[in-house]
Amino acid sequence: MTIDLLPGHGVRLPAPLPELRFGLTEVSALRLLAPYGEALPDGTPVPADAAVLSGTPNPHEPAIPGGVHPTFVCGSTWALHFALPGVGVTLCPGEGERLRSVFVSRRPVAGEAACPVGLHGVDVFGWPAHEVVEALRAGGLPVPDPTHGHVRYGTLHLSRGTPAPRPPAGGRKPRHELPFTFGLVSLSAPETATPRPPHPQEST
Repeated sequence: MTIDLLPGHGVRLPAPLPELRFGLTEVSALRLLAPYGEALPDGTPVPADAAVLSGTPNPHEPAIPGGVHPTFVCGSTWALHFALPGVGVTLCPGEGERLRSVFVSRRPVAGEAACPVGLHGVDVFGWPAHEVVEALRAGGLPVPDPTHGHVRYGTLHLSRGTPAPRPPAGGRKPRHELPFTFGLVSLSAPETATPRPPHPQEST
């Protein structure tokens, strides 16, 4: 049961949940997730401001027990949020109308195994940050060292889950970051190139 981040494509949720590709509209994302929540009859239009999304009636426990909820993300025209074991997932488009960014945050629950979050086969929440960085590099992704609890590489952003501990009063700031784990990862669609205007001689 792993969430796989797919650079350039989107996110693959744990089976039986679907893969969500960058470029989906809000309604399309809701339709894909609906059968795994708790109550949206097939064929019924999904209101953009629905308080809670649930899926086709299911005698078994739904894969998204809490449903999918509209949420607020600054600068986005819409955003959806749902929870999976030990993590929260947020989808948003930025200033456009189509899915552009996926955020996954770590939310530990006592006695519950958290869903791994994979990137190039590396569980980004499951190991100390420096080990995650080393493993990603070994897999061919030249990510930089963490800086102030963050790693940014292209459209990927990893950040620590808790604020950095404050140095004791009068103490010297450590030369290197103390060990920590990542608690938030975001992946965005690559920037699309602006079409080149035709040369006057190319116009028809």
